[in-house]
Amino acid sequence: MCRNSLFGRAPLVAAATILLSGCASVDAMRRVEVDFEYVADLAEDLSKSPYVAPEPLPGFLNDLDYDAYRKIRYDADKYMWKDEGLPFSLGFFHPGFLHKNRLKVNEFTPTHAQHVRYLKEFFEFDDAELEARMPSSLDYAGLRLSYDAGNEGTDYREVASFLGASYFRGTGFDTRYGTSARGLAINSGLGIEEEFPIFREVWLGKPLGNSSKLVMYALLDGPSVTGAYEFVIRPGTSTVMEVKARVFLRESVESFGIAPLTSMYWRGENRTSFEHDYRPEVHDTDGLIVLEAEDSPLWRALDLSDKTRLSYFSTEELSGFGLMQRDRDFDSYQDLEAEYHNRPSVWIETKGDWGKGFVKLVELPTNTEFEDNVVAFWEPAILPEKGGSMEFEYDLHWSPEPAPEAYPSATVVSTRTGTDPSYPGSEVFVIEFSGSETTESPELLTAVEGAARMIDEQVVWNPYSQTWRVVLRLEPVEAGVTELRSQLLFPSGENSEVWAYQWTH
Repeated sequence: MCRNSLFGRAPLVAAATILLSGCASVDAMRRVEVDFEYVADLAEDLSKSPYVAPEPLPGFLNDLDYDAYRKIRYDADKYMWKDEGLPFSLGFFHPGFLHKNRLKVNEFTPTHAQHVRYLKEFFEFDDAELEARMPSSLDYAGLRLSYDAGNEGTDYREVASFLGASYFRGTGFDTRYGTSARGLAINSGLGIEEEFPIFREVWLGKPLGNSSKLVMYALLDGPSVTGAYEFVIRPGTSTVMEVKARVFLRESVESFGIAPLTSMYWRGENRTSFEHDYRPEVHDTDGLIVLEAEDSPLWRALDLSDKTRLSYFSTEELSGFGLMQRDRDFDSYQDLEAEYHNRPSVWIETKGDWGKGFVKLVELPTNTEFEDNVVAFWEPAILPEKGGSMEFEYDLHWSPEPAPEAYPSATVVSTRTGTDPSYPGSEVFVIEFSGSETTESPELLTAVEGAARMIDEQVVWNPYSQTWRVVLRLEPVEAGVTELRSQLLFPSGENSEVWAYQWTH
């Protein structure tokens, strides 16, 4: 958008000579060194003051409905940095409709920073009267980042967006947006009012002409917490975000969720549809992986119930966790518009020692695919107290892969449930594990805990899908919840991942 820019496709230059954008959307630059400690100092100072809610939007923007908001469109050709030939381009979300937060956006170099103020020329308006009413003091609702995948200035692909509270998403070059992440989950899944702190202000480092990464800092603010976040975004087939955060507690909280993920699961192989729908499966994710340093990884297949389901996975030395979209076969979804088979898996790789805690999985009931009803995060065993702080680092992988690197080759391919007329009153669980046929069948380990008992279990080779099929038949003892786990131990010494399931009956 910066038509008065003096830059062409920039050669590699010394960092100290990077110049800030000179377009009409930016305020005067000021001398300041923006880094993680700079934003952390702002967050700590902010934590010592009472929380002040953001200034509301003007009434006419706050009241926009879906159809009116759609008359404000973005134009990717007007993104910042694009006409400078830089590998990243920066676009914005317009405030209004559901997007009621104001996000102050800054651009910085190693020595200076400047505010990127609201400019309606970044957008196209189908309603001239609405366009004329836009004040210049708006700021933006959020931002979106694109990356030139072909390095020729002609193949910009959106790889990340930040919009709403502290929510953000990423995607690889060949996947679509799906699961979301956010800064923190406060009091989530407890049946009390959940708190959604917001990113109030961000600082984006202006990239060099050959940059393969982009650095962004964000200031988090909410009634109970403030925080500083550093994002180093590396686009690719799997886009990776290196995240570093330091959070300060204004008030004590009941639940403190780190690296939270939010996604959608409506139906899958284990949950048939009562809707008249041609699509066999509808979900952004089909399972949760929990990985500890010395233990076999655990795969928890997702499910849907008419009640909220909570699951806790205790961890001593967490290596990672993630919501995965493992089934990438178009035939499983038959949806050309949503392309659920192209939604990314999202993997959290921890850095440093996170200590003892647990991964919490929340599965909410839903009747639609338009609600995010799955939440997963890690919570420390000892919560930080009012006036205290906590720092953590992790890598976020937005990937088409079904599992992280260095993972067992024998993984769960599918989970199906149903009834068997030969066993009246029972429930049958059919789990397919990837693997190759051996002269000796693997040993099956199974654990049942809760309100049901096992009446039969077996493992057989499935020649049609080239998988090991585990069949479990259970009979309810009483109404309630039963937790199931199964694992295959192969003669070669290799163990499969652990299949876990929560059966509500």
